Amino acid sequence: MEPDAYVPPAPARLRTDVFLTFAGKTTVLALGFAIVAVVARELGTAETGSFLVAYSLTLLLSQVGGLGLTTANPYFAAREPNRIAQIVMNSLWLAAALGTALALAGASIKVLFPGALQGLGWAPLIVTLVGLPGGLATYLLQSVLLGEGRMVAYNGIEAAQTAVTLIAIAVGFVAFDFRLTGTLAIIVSMRYLAAAVYLALLPRHASLFDRELARRMLAYGFRAYVAIVLSYLIVRVDLLLVNAFLGQKEAGLYGVAATLADGMFVIPMVISINLFPRVARGDPLQASAEVFRSVAVLYGLLCLLTVPVAGPAITTFFGDSYSGATNLYYLLLPGIYAYGLVTILSSHFAGRGFPRAVIVVWILGIALNLVLNVLLLPGRSAWVASVTSSVSYLILLVLHMWLFAREAGGYGVMRPRAREVVKFVRVAFSRG
Repeated sequence: MEPDAYVPPAPARLRTDVFLTFAGKTTVLALGFAIVAVVARELGTAETGSFLVAYSLTLLLSQVGGLGLTTANPYFAAREPNRIAQIVMNSLWLAAALGTALALAGASIKVLFPGALQGLGWAPLIVTLVGLPGGLATYLLQSVLLGEGRMVAYNGIEAAQTAVTLIAIAVGFVAFDFRLTGTLAIIVSMRYLAAAVYLALLPRHASLFDRELARRMLAYGFRAYVAIVLSYLIVRVDLLLVNAFLGQKEAGLYGVAATLADGMFVIPMVISINLFPRVARGDPLQASAEVFRSVAVLYGLLCLLTVPVAGPAITTFFGDSYSGATNLYYLLLPGIYAYGLVTILSSHFAGRGFPRAVIVVWILGIALNLVLNVLLLPGRSAWVASVTSSVSYLILLVLHMWLFAREAGGYGVMRPRAREVVKFVRVAFSRG
């Protein structure tokens, strides 16, 4: 088959892919929680701590070393479907090179800063680091499926991988008396297996590394990387600053409120994941505007519905000592709403090639957040961090709306329309 002969399957309707992705992500979250619970019961506190350190190290290195390629891959796969085979091959080469570099970086951390990985011996660390190329390959190949619009495979394989990992760990504990190193080996093996499954589903007739395509992928990926990292940092940096200025108790309360915020972000994140490749494939601006208008109303209603249940949920799941986190969550709620809408607009700009103005907007947002926290946090309490996060996200929303209105020719395209929202809900839950 010639490189330009491959035609990816037509994507399903947006609402179908949104429901698929939501189901997939919630399944993976639930299975991931089950894995941690099984490991915690079997390995005990000390080894579980080492397991979580190893897992966190993998996530940190992958996030830092991925260079935005998980966003670049679906962008180029959507815009240049005749080059998907070359994108796949480039992904394998880059995963091998970056994964090896990240593994060396992880080993260097162990040598230079042993306290950072205290309790994690060389054997489990080496197993963890060996899995980095496979983990990167898994993420990169999965993201190509997103660009193609193949959401059944995109979500199904990830959920299946997590389920098989849970079963394999349980069997390892019962039949083979696995400990920390064996548990990590299972996780690493499942990553390579998932990468192989993704690879089997993708065109792979290219054999050489395409430098020109890689340069364009990395250039786009870097812009996306900056925006993604900065968006991820606002609440997390706030938590570190609260801990630094106010101590562990206030940080614990703020951390619980931030955990609820993370749960609220899942819905707009799922919608944006599916909107992004459609914009990259050439969907008109009006499609993004329609999604934004409907989400602005429905997500706002969802945020309001959490007001009466947030307090009971916090005390039920975390205990009465965390009741102070309820007010912190209320103060975060405007920012939660704003960030949800920013996520929709950001996915539109990602599909348009991530204009530099979007990067500047995110830099301004994180800079404002840092300045406000450093000036206002000392001597006060964690409510300051909640307010500064909300202020920062609201300003980010205003700036994103300004950029979108400049492209659309006015703010009118973002004004919610009651009949459209009703239609959006009816279509979303219809069977057709």
